[in-house]
Amino acid sequence: MTEEAQKMAMKFLDKTAEIRLTDVFNVSLRLGDGTEYNEVELRRLFPISDRDHYISLIDKDEKQIAMIRSYDDLTPESAAAVKACFNDYYLIPKITKIHECSDATGALIMKVDTDHGYVQFRIRNRHSDMKIYPEDRVIIRDSSDNRYEIESLAALDRKSWILISSYL
Repeated sequence: MTEEAQKMAMKFLDKTAEIRLTDVFNVSLRLGDGTEYNEVELRRLFPISDRDHYISLIDKDEKQIAMIRSYDDLTPESAAAVKACFNDYYLIPKITKIHECSDATGALIMKVDTDHGYVQFRIRNRHSDMKIYPEDRVIIRDSSDNRYEIESLAALDRKSWILISSYL
């Protein structure tokens, strides 16, 4: 492999890498060869459909440093640091109960309880802003671009399921 190709080759992290949480959205990274990076941002390449694989590590100059294929490739401590960083960055309230779904002036109005409290929001286009994923998950995007998740339609109470099912 040429020197230029080596520079362009993606580095995939393994258990020799050490990742530590430094603040709410950043980590520090120490590679197995001793190279260190501070103020590293983490980004999931598939934040909705595959949250545990293919995580990009980006330096403060917005350049990709390395990639995590899977949490299994990291030490438990490094994996915990990555997960802690994502807890706030990718916060998506979970809908636990639906009080009302009504179609008003072309927009769907939802009144729901989430794991972060009661919320009322509008959905512009129920066909593009409400998506069903495998394992009965639903992701809803409101008119302000906030996202909400129903972890399992089957786990909703009967009234909630009835209210939402006709709009999916």
